[in-house]
Amino acid sequence: MNPDGNSADDGTVRHSQLEQAITRIWEDVLRLDGLTTEDDFFELGGHSLTASQVISRMRRSLEVEVPLAVFFQFPTIGGLAAYAQRQGGVR
Repeated sequence: MNPDGNSADDGTVRHSQLEQAITRIWEDVLRLDGLTTEDDFFELGGHSLTASQVISRMRRSLEVEVPLAVFFQFPTIGGLAAYAQRQGGVR
């Protein structure tokens, strides 16, 4: 059990759900398929304007606020999912 009363598996499931949701957002914004959790947003052709689109969609659909500076710090799906989970995204 975690301190919040959830099992450790709940945290893993929540993280996986975040990764899947963020992957769908990236694929839609970047118009790419088959992305992995380790793909770098900026190496895929993303830039600050498309990052802003991703941030907006994450705010709407995942209820998590990601500052642009954080996006640059964690430019992978896995990194953003870990950040979003710490912020309480996807309830």
